[in-house]
Amino acid sequence: MISREKALELLNTYVKTEWLKLHMRESEIIMIGLAKEFGEDEYTWGLAGLLHDLDFDYVNKDPQRHVLEFDSVLQLEGLNIGDDIPRDVYHAIKAHYESHPKIDEKRESKMDFALSAAENLSGFLVACALVMPDKKIGSVQVESVIKKLKKKDFAKAVSREYIYDIEKTGISLNRFIEIALVQMNSIADEIGL
Repeated sequence: MISREKALELLNTYVKTEWLKLHMRESEIIMIGLAKEFGEDEYTWGLAGLLHDLDFDYVNKDPQRHVLEFDSVLQLEGLNIGDDIPRDVYHAIKAHYESHPKIDEKRESKMDFALSAAENLSGFLVACALVMPDKKIGSVQVESVIKKLKKKDFAKAVSREYIYDIEKTGISLNRFIEIALVQMNSIADEIGL
């Protein structure tokens, strides 16, 4: 499996948009928190979060090519699925965009559901923090996140369905939000919140 240093090197090579780098880091830290909660391997789960949008800038943010070109990036880098990128990480990355008609992988495992929920919640929590008077993630409370999730006009681009699907992993939505807030607060300085 690739090292975190190699994963960060990939990120810095293929991801040029600052907000996207932050989003991927936020997704990584939430996945690490979920791995702790489930007793899973923290590095592997974090890797899924860190690399899930690796090809997004590479395809010029084209939703028709996003995730499809993840394989091209791996090929360019000489990375193999199963050796360098664990199969479950690869599956979760592909399945997080299962709505694309050319993606065969569907969300099935705990990691699959966790990744799609984590990457959607990370963006939602950033939006929640940005409307706080101090614009700090530490000021966001679980209850206010739950209320904002019910407001369809708040952070419209975020898939509520994927966030709610966290319950398919066996934890409640409230617990998931609590874990995510703790995790994102632990890197608040790094992500500017």
